Amino acid sequence: MEKSIKERMLQLLTTLQEAHQEIEHVLSEKEYEAVGNLLEDCQNGAILIGNTIERFEEKQEHIIGILEEYCETLFRINMALEGQGLLDGSKVKSELDQYIQDVSSRIKDIKVLKIVFFPYKASMWTSLESIWRAAEKDRECEVKVVVIPYYTLDEAGNEDEFKYEAELFPEDVPIVHYREYSVEQELPDMVFIHNPYDGRNNVTRIPKEYYSYRLKLFTKQLIYSPYCLQGYYSPKDGNFLCLTNGAHIADKVLLQSERLRQIYIDHRINEEKLLALGSPKVDSIVDGMRKPAQYPAGWSEKLAGRKVFLLNTHLFYFIIGDDYQKGHPGSSNYAQRYHEQIFQYLLGKEGCALIWRPHPLLKAALKSRGLYASLEFVEKWEQRVRESENGVIDENGEYNTSFILSDALITTHSTMIADYMITGKPIYIWENYLNEENCKNSPVDYRHNYFKGESGKGKTFYDFVQMVLEGEDPLYDGRMQDVRNAFDNLEGTIGQNIYDYLKGNFGGKDL
Repeated sequence: MEKSIKERMLQLLTTLQEAHQEIEHVLSEKEYEAVGNLLEDCQNGAILIGNTIERFEEKQEHIIGILEEYCETLFRINMALEGQGLLDGSKVKSELDQYIQDVSSRIKDIKVLKIVFFPYKASMWTSLESIWRAAEKDRECEVKVVVIPYYTLDEAGNEDEFKYEAELFPEDVPIVHYREYSVEQELPDMVFIHNPYDGRNNVTRIPKEYYSYRLKLFTKQLIYSPYCLQGYYSPKDGNFLCLTNGAHIADKVLLQSERLRQIYIDHRINEEKLLALGSPKVDSIVDGMRKPAQYPAGWSEKLAGRKVFLLNTHLFYFIIGDDYQKGHPGSSNYAQRYHEQIFQYLLGKEGCALIWRPHPLLKAALKSRGLYASLEFVEKWEQRVRESENGVIDENGEYNTSFILSDALITTHSTMIADYMITGKPIYIWENYLNEENCKNSPVDYRHNYFKGESGKGKTFYDFVQMVLEGEDPLYDGRMQDVRNAFDNLEGTIGQNIYDYLKGNFGGKDL
């Protein structure tokens, strides 16, 4: 039902209650002709509401039934008047008001917005979750979450393994199976996505019926919420997310900050659809840090009582290392070498523990590129970490658990850096120090993190571990100022603000 129609019905119900008050008054004055006219007006109003309900809403027989009882009561009152019966105006008003209050309450529950969320990877759900939670508690919104399947790709770019991650989503999120939802039939008012690639991702592929250009045909508003936070930005390299189908096709693009909005504009994305309202991912991290630590099964005995280092392995790190090795004959894959160094030093080290979180698609990416040496390396170390006394592998759909339980992050260039900075904990970026000017102009300034190197702005990996063990973090204040500069809202209300804005400004196209 359109919001304007619902509002008109509620206004008419208010008018009926005002008529009841007037009926009470004229009954006390014994102006019976005026009472009869008012009763007729009330009946006409009720019939109009009933006809509107039947036209625009299915399965609302309970409202129709109440309106029919209301009309029967109006008829009974009128018959009593004609029979010269004495009526108590206060009781008449109270009885009639009860019907209208019941109808009003039920009409308020009629949904005026149909919204569907189409996530595909559980680890990316946080880019939508707080918006969904805001919509879910709105009695005017019919909201559904439809997890869509995807395929990993082989070396030739062909579909390989079928994946469906519904079971990895939070237990309190009701999932509608993708086979039981038809966007063509439902014609939702809003569709939310976090996968902007359509058929242009070389690691995974979603079915064509969920491509952005097709979804847009069956909704009044297609809304794209990027699956990651944007941190460091180099104008020379550009921003890959600005070049995706989703960014160009969506009716609205949700962005973490005004700075990122300007980067999208620089990439010729229509600025009218770019909303710098913040990222729901910030809500997820902020809310996660407020919760007490809870160890997944088997983690407590390996992590408790130790300084915990979270190792994040970026999706393309081994791939880039392999490319470098091919271009430099006689060299080794530096990604393997650095990981070997980290594992050898931290596993078994007194007072330390390791959470390793390889990118969820890491092995699929290595397999799709035919990099079997790196794939063998990853699988070997997965086994060793599992067998170690102080190491675990994070394979959860979300990474907030690792954020909460860890004391520091070790990572290569990754969008996770911006996420982890919000926790306030120290970060060691296993790369050389970044371009100073780019850092200043990036959506998130990385300069108050720790970088590899023996001198100058760098810090050795071993020095960083020792620093964390000693509870030191000299760059903390500067890093937290960088976070405050990058994110306007750290209160956990971004999703609610986004939902309120979209609903309040909804004016989708006709389908």
